[in-house]
Amino acid sequence: MHWIVKLGLGVLGGLALGEAYRHGTTPEQKRRWEGFVRTHHGEAGAIGVAAGLATRSPILAGIGAGLALHDRRDATKWFKR
Repeated sequence: MHWIVKLGLGVLGGLALGEAYRHGTTPEQKRRWEGFVRTHHGEAGAIGVAAGLATRSPILAGIGAGLALHDRRDATKWFKR
């Protein structure tokens, strides 16, 4: 499979994970999870992109990009305490 196809599938997978989290959890579950982890999925996505580039894994980079794209509205809050 060509790398661009793998990257595209990864992006779609990351977007799907973000939507599953947004629509598949209750507000109580989100509060509990976000209080425990204290991270945005865009942050995890940015790290996933870096890891994918470092390991030359287009799927991992794509998943990271999808997560970051899904959380782009909160980008100003990423990596802040």
